[in-house]
Amino acid sequence: ESIEENAVLERIPLSTLTMLERLPPEQKERLDMARVLPQARPSDSKDNAGQIDSYPPTKLTIRLLPVGSTPAITPKVHTISSTQKISTIAHFLGRKLRHKGPIYMYIQNSFQPTPDETLGNLHTLFKTNNELIISYCYSVAFG
Repeated sequence: ESIEENAVLERIPLSTLTMLERLPPEQKERLDMARVLPQARPSDSKDNAGQIDSYPPTKLTIRLLPVGSTPAITPKVHTISSTQKISTIAHFLGRKLRHKGPIYMYIQNSFQPTPDETLGNLHTLFKTNNELIISYCYSVAFG
């Protein structure tokens, strides 16, 4: 199995996966083909003997806001690829602030994302005025 197939299977709830295993072989095959082949968009170019090009990563805007006595960085607004992970931002903040301890980050001052969460997913779900607002501090701020 490829890595992409494993990623797809991880997102399917166990109850759904159990039901999918009970499908007749013909329907299972159609489902497997739909899962493997990406949906084509009209703007996609078809090269390399009809294969669809992968979607290019997009740039998104993030706003980094300090919480409490944590120093602010300048500029506050940055542009980054949607495929980057939140751990990239933590590493960037650690270097920029010259801080060797942990840096706690919060999305919209409410929750901490996992380090492997992609910025594209967070931006899609939690953007405000087309910006992803990430608050940061040196100690736990929002329970």
